[in-house]
Amino acid sequence: MKKRLYLMRHGQTLFNVQHKIQGWCDSPLTELGREAKKAKEYFEKEHITFDHVYSSTSERCSDTLEIITDMKYIRLKGLKEIFYGE
Repeated sequence: MKKRLYLMRHGQTLFNVQHKIQGWCDSPLTELGREAKKAKEYFEKEHITFDHVYSSTSERCSDTLEIITDMKYIRLKGLKEIFYGE
């Protein structure tokens, strides 16, 4: 069986709207960011299913993932963005 890897960016956040670099800082998803449900609809329409799902420890990432799937997932510290300091 052919396996595929899907990589997805988190939905739009407040810092994205403000043109701020987030790095390790976190900001909440905006209403537009919560439209990640469109990705869920696409996966369902195309009959795409997942064996495993992973997220960084950033809330914006796990929030996005929880919109897309009800599956249990693993949060990995190593999937973080660059730390830009205080």
